[in-house]
Amino acid sequence: MKSYIVCIKILLIFLCSILSKEIFAFDERNPFPNAKGPSTGSGMPLNKVPTVMQGVTITEKLGSTIDLSNTFIDSSGKVTKLSDMLADGKPLILTLNYYRCTSLCSLQLVNFANTLKEMGWKIGKDFKIATVSFDPTDTPQIAKEQQNHYLSLTEQKNADWQFYVGSDESIKKLTDEVGFYFKYDTASKEFAHAAAIFIISPEGKISRYLYGITYKVRDIKFSLMDASLNKIGSPTDQVLLTCFHYNPTSGKYDAFAVGMLRIGASITVFCLFLILGFFFWRDKRKAI
Repeated sequence: MKSYIVCIKILLIFLCSILSKEIFAFDERNPFPNAKGPSTGSGMPLNKVPTVMQGVTITEKLGSTIDLSNTFIDSSGKVTKLSDMLADGKPLILTLNYYRCTSLCSLQLVNFANTLKEMGWKIGKDFKIATVSFDPTDTPQIAKEQQNHYLSLTEQKNADWQFYVGSDESIKKLTDEVGFYFKYDTASKEFAHAAAIFIISPEGKISRYLYGITYKVRDIKFSLMDASLNKIGSPTDQVLLTCFHYNPTSGKYDAFAVGMLRIGASITVFCLFLILGFFFWRDKRKAI
């Protein structure tokens, strides 16, 4: 009796020590070393980048607050403040595109809409989406056409995904605040720009950047959960979130070794307590 209790106690002490430690060697939150010398953010030296692409990048400003008094015009022609977009206390997914773009922007928005469809969360219930054009020549009518098209891909007819246009001043202020830098090419009459979506907390703070033209359901869910301080998401999502951590270098959620270890250790401790309880119950029965 005493021998197995001693063994279980030793295991419990060992597991508890694991639960309280940070294993940095496997912690994917640690940033990768930055490349030396000037670059565009893609690792390519500036002197090898086409002129039109120089300065086209995204500079993260995590934790910064955007100007909520900044105004844009929605697809119905209504002037809307950024504070209005966040008025109901829900996190906001912000995308920056221009509506004439038939290549990068279209691919990004199509893939984003398909991911939203796969995710299955009702747009407007726990979060909202705002797509803002950074082309000051775009009109509310064009915004409405874009809205109808991409909403149809999500298969959510009444989804709260609004499309906006704005003035040069409003656009520059917002893009500067989130670190989205683009450039107009007079030769092609197109914009050179990067692709990402921005997660804004209900208080107007920049919470997450998700890069690229394709997005994982997991990354969008976890980003929204983080921005809402875990006020949304199922219990299963909450547990899974402890196994992943946002990596600002990749702009994605990577497997978090310490989180997985802690969950595994917690399950093991629970099982050990069950075993210990069984032994006590068995010995008590024998004593009767």
